[in-house]
Amino acid sequence: MVNKPGKPKSKRTPVRLRHRIEKASAAKQRKQRKLAKKNPEWRSRLKKDPGIPNLFPYKDKILHQIEEKKRLKEEEVIRRREETRDTAIAKATRHDVANTDDGKYGEDLLDESMEHETAAESSNPLAALLASAEARAVAYEGGSESDGDDAGDHDDSEGDMDLEASANLSQPHDPSRRAFDNVYKTILSSSDIILYVLDARDPNGTRSREIEREITAADAGSKRLILILNKIDLVPPPALKSWLSYLRRYYPTLPLRASTPAPNARTFDHKSLTVKGTSETLLRALKTYAHGKQLKRSTKVGIIGYPNVGKSSVINALTGCLGGGATRSRSTACPVGAEAGITTALREVKIDNKLKLVDSPGIVFPSSLETSTSKKKKKDDQARLILLNAIPPKQITDPVPAITLLLSRLSASHASLDNLLSVYGVPPLIPGVDGDVTTDFLVQVARKRGRLGKGGVPNLTAAAMTVITDWRDGRIQGWVDVPGDEEEGMTGDQKEVVSEWAEEFRLEGLWGAGGGHEVDEVMDE
Repeated sequence: MVNKPGKPKSKRTPVRLRHRIEKASAAKQRKQRKLAKKNPEWRSRLKKDPGIPNLFPYKDKILHQIEEKKRLKEEEVIRRREETRDTAIAKATRHDVANTDDGKYGEDLLDESMEHETAAESSNPLAALLASAEARAVAYEGGSESDGDDAGDHDDSEGDMDLEASANLSQPHDPSRRAFDNVYKTILSSSDIILYVLDARDPNGTRSREIEREITAADAGSKRLILILNKIDLVPPPALKSWLSYLRRYYPTLPLRASTPAPNARTFDHKSLTVKGTSETLLRALKTYAHGKQLKRSTKVGIIGYPNVGKSSVINALTGCLGGGATRSRSTACPVGAEAGITTALREVKIDNKLKLVDSPGIVFPSSLETSTSKKKKKDDQARLILLNAIPPKQITDPVPAITLLLSRLSASHASLDNLLSVYGVPPLIPGVDGDVTTDFLVQVARKRGRLGKGGVPNLTAAAMTVITDWRDGRIQGWVDVPGDEEEGMTGDQKEVVSEWAEEFRLEGLWGAGGGHEVDEVMDE
């Protein structure tokens, strides 16, 4: 068909021509990218700032203003840095003088570091880092001098060696171990009463005889020590009764339920040993001692213990006993969490004009059994600390040995092992070639809980972390029985000390005290 004269020609092209153009364009782009990779000349993808054009009439004035602002900023950073350094040196000097007077150096040191960090953050990150480092260096020098002065009163060298020996067991990747040790020394020197919080599932595992002896020997024996058996709802009444009788041979001991259990936790009913009842009992004993001493200052109660034994929960439980409108606000006086390492510094909570509570970070205290440096011993200690929930989950590198230790403990009782298998709904375990059942158990847990890797392969590490979490939250029932053979006998002087301290706190007739029968009646119901 012939087009009519004057009619525009059609611009449509065949599809094959359009596809040919697209292919050619793609081939050209591929070739350019390939040549660009072979080009040795480095080219930045960021576009360079062209700056101020030369033809701009006010270019010199703008450049001068920019240089002036840069110079003023540098001078301000230097001035703030010098002021921070002078302030740190002056305060450290004042703290040394105050430390020789009343021994309260540690609390001022923590307040000082917080002030420097706050001031530094508002100025410049680099200046903040430098100022904080200088302040901590000056503070540490002052702390070492004060430690040397205290050595004349009583021998602290053994305690220092023990704390350093246990440093590689507690938080091995934490560079601030020395700061934690200084916090412990601070709370020991400034407190009148020490509450040593223990886990009811393994009291001896969270207990250190060296620390107990150091506390009782401090300040010519003027300090008082009370053992707090926390998490009593995770052990049966007979085991709790046995542990209370055992621990009361050494120091006054009180049972406590500092908080409610985790969801789906398998707990035991102790009748009247409730959160409110046990907290009021402990608070009444502390107030009795504080009012009986008639000091011109507040009686300080320091709370120490392993990580995640419930130290902050103890304070929240005690403050929750206070009546009035402050009950709700004081019930969370200290932050708490299921993982270890929530509390990182000293925290003081005022109960009344006569009583103050001091919360402290968790520290793995030394033990007389921790003398071996072999690889196997360190591995076993790591597994023990994992079962004590003393290591945060993010710092656990190999959780499988902890599961092996847990299975070995629960295998001593058929009922405990059956309860563990019923939690995950797995059949009886089949021992391996070397008699180890850990692998079979973790494989079945991984399949039940969906901890599978690529291709459906069971992830044993993830399964082990699941078991550790369930153990931490009380979904797995397990506890350590009272040792049959006592490691050290109870001397006559120790009996007199226990009875004298119980009289000062008026613990006779209270739960877990002296010869009171109330706890026995409650548990026998």
